[in-house]
Amino acid sequence: MVSLEDLAKREYEVEGRKLKPTKVWKVQPKGRKGFVMALFKTPDGKTVRKVIAKVDEQGNIIT
Repeated sequence: MVSLEDLAKREYEVEGRKLKPTKVWKVQPKGRKGFVMALFKTPDGKTVRKVIAKVDEQGNIIT
C-alpha cells in the first residue's frame, strides 16, 4: 500500500519540470472517493497545486 510519505518522495511533472512536492495531503469528503493533493514550488517562485493520486471510499490511496 502506498503512503503519503512515499508520494512526497517522488518527482512529478509540473509545468514542464520534474519537481518534488513541498506538502502532500489527502482530501476525502465523508462517504465519497477522495484524492491526494500536492503543493509544488517552481524555480521562478510560483506555487502550484496538483492532484497526484486518487483515494477510494475506504481511504486507500490508488496511484
